Amino acid sequence: MVALLGILILPGCSQGIVEGIGIKTAAPIAEDDIEMVEAAENETETGQDLDGQIDTGDWIMAKSAVRLPILMYHSISEGNGLRVPIEEFRAQMAWLRENGYYTLSPEEAYLVLTENRMPSEKCVWLTFDDGYTDNYTEAFPILKENDMKATVFMIGKSIDKGHHLTEDQMLVMSRNGISIESHTINHLELNRMTAVQQEAEMVQSKDLFDRILKQDTTVLSYPVGRYNEESLALSEEAGYKMAVTTEPGGASRDQGMHALHRVRISPGLSVGGFASLIENASNH
Repeated sequence: MVALLGILILPGCSQGIVEGIGIKTAAPIAEDDIEMVEAAENETETGQDLDGQIDTGDWIMAKSAVRLPILMYHSISEGNGLRVPIEEFRAQMAWLRENGYYTLSPEEAYLVLTENRMPSEKCVWLTFDDGYTDNYTEAFPILKENDMKATVFMIGKSIDKGHHLTEDQMLVMSRNGISIESHTINHLELNRMTAVQQEAEMVQSKDLFDRILKQDTTVLSYPVGRYNEESLALSEEAGYKMAVTTEPGGASRDQGMHALHRVRISPGLSVGGFASLIENASNH
């Protein structure tokens, strides 16, 4: 029963465990297989202003090219390799706080990577793929307790669907330091799609979150880490300033702002092991 539940709850990025990226183009996906998602009109004041000014007066210049740990989580629960148990997550956030790490917003991460300036000598960018309900019920309270920011990459078609965030939950999170960014509309492997289909997935998703959250959605996470050379160009053309992959390691500008690496956080990791991952991926 537990195994079955795991299949039901985490279909989104189950293939993300596979190492590497898929750059070979397979047979194109039929247009009928792509679901169109419309954004509901919402007049509520919400979200963060991604064009807003960030006070960088106290920021420090990095001594060398920044390598930024972008931590990749999925579900905060138990059951398989994409789930980090809540107590492990709590201990990891405590370690970050106790060791003086600053958690970045997408806007801050962009400045860190492009200008080589940092709000602190120790920075991380916390990210969650797929937008599971437990990101709200389990991770969000812990992040608030520690006064931490994070980013959730949400699948457009999964909003208000079982085991995923609702629109109301996204609105609450976006008002409280949690950025909601794009994981495309249908969570299909982009490297198997035509350029037109890829563009639709990226543009429709950006438009959806722009309208729901009244923001400028600026970051894309490639579904299951699959992309190709077209994806890199199309994500920029769609209006994204950055895109993240599942390639392991610290992120740096020389990877390309649309092919940033991340540090996967898997279950069963000791606090010492977590610390080593962060330190190895940092600007040292």
